[in-house]
Amino acid sequence: MPDPAETEITPAPKTGQGRPVDTSKSAAIIKAARDQFFKIGFAQTSIESVAAQASVSKVTVYNRFGTKEALFEACVEAECNIMRDSLSIEDMVSGDLRATLVGFGMNMIAFLSRDEMTRFERHLAVEAEHNPDIGTLFLNAGPRRLHGALSALLDQAVAAGKLTIDDTALAAEHLAGMIKGLADLERRFGQDDPDHFATTQKRVNSAVDLFLKGYGRSAQ
Repeated sequence: MPDPAETEITPAPKTGQGRPVDTSKSAAIIKAARDQFFKIGFAQTSIESVAAQASVSKVTVYNRFGTKEALFEACVEAECNIMRDSLSIEDMVSGDLRATLVGFGMNMIAFLSRDEMTRFERHLAVEAEHNPDIGTLFLNAGPRRLHGALSALLDQAVAAGKLTIDDTALAAEHLAGMIKGLADLERRFGQDDPDHFATTQKRVNSAVDLFLKGYGRSAQ
């Protein structure tokens, strides 16, 4: 899976009259904002510091994103787009379903277990206590979007006759929850697993097998 810090993010340019929008500036702003949001949190990040790191003016940041909240949302969406790229509808429908789900699970754990993600979640938990709207922004731009993407892929597998699921949103929650398991909570509290990769492989494979046993056509 590509390193999110090295992945070029190019937001769609705004439409309308006038000169074309320089998308490289928007990408630089998001990269700088992502770096600061993840390292020091939402409250400590300022538009001024983001503009300085991105080598643009403060006015440019406001013109592109409007508010710090909107910039935060754009950063979270960009991160989740990277994660969502690991989900392929084509593979889900025509390829090896088990291999696709295992690959999704391994990518999800790799994405969530980065040190910077752990720091970001800790900052966010503190800030959301004082500003619940920030928590809502994160959930809507991040986890809920990913959950919707996984649900949509399960819909495709159902349509292709590979799975039998009445409620794909609930099934997606089952799968993601089993994949994360207790290890996700341990990660948040700084309990490192020295054999992380091997235990993750075992947990993901087990979760997918249980999921397919419950929702696979052969189980009906």
